[in-house]
Amino acid sequence: MKCSNCGQENDADAKFCEKCGSNLNKSGVPEKSGMPDSTKILIVVVIVLVAGLGLVSGILLMKNHQSPPGLSNPTINNNTSTNGGSNNPIGSNVQYKTFSNGVVSFQYPSNWNVLPNNANTMVIVGLSSYPAFSVYNESKYGYTSLSEYVSSSESYQTSLGYSIRSEQSTTVDGFPAYEILYQEETGNGIMVVQQMELVELSPSQYFALVGVDTINDYDQESSTFNQIINSFKFLS
Repeated sequence: MKCSNCGQENDADAKFCEKCGSNLNKSGVPEKSGMPDSTKILIVVVIVLVAGLGLVSGILLMKNHQSPPGLSNPTINNNTSTNGGSNNPIGSNVQYKTFSNGVVSFQYPSNWNVLPNNANTMVIVGLSSYPAFSVYNESKYGYTSLSEYVSSSESYQTSLGYSIRSEQSTTVDGFPAYEILYQEETGNGIMVVQQMELVELSPSQYFALVGVDTINDYDQESSTFNQIINSFKFLS
């Protein structure tokens, strides 16, 4: 390679002139040093792949720490069972437990108790005074139709001083029923409401489901009575 400065002939692969020491790079641009471009491209590709794998791993890790769909704010139901009943909650704000005696079953608030009952009552659940929910098997009175049962109930209750607030046809566990709201002032001056569901299982089987509360609290507690009735099952 001929030096452009002094004309000295140098070896073809010489970088500097053997005579004057001038740079033999004709373009005047210093030769590139370091690793080849292909190696640099390979390194960049590797870096991109590693970064991508790190991003994917991070996303998967975050998903694994999230709550499953629908469980971000779970409702805790500490249901207990009385006499072998099932534990299915009714409603999201009240905890329930189940009463079952082999004849009927229903769910009632977990802060209620099974109260002492008399010979005419199948079961009473509730608080010591109000509210309370009772079940009566009234088949022994010989009714032959639901309308006869309703008429007898209204005659008897009004004779005791109860007035009828409302009444309507309904069903309980798929059986025909009639709902009557009675209202009366008790002997100690407390106004109470009886929500009575008269149910016909057959022309010879009749049950009364009765929720009782003070008139001031009934509007709030009626939803609880309705939830109990909606859960009610006749087992035999």
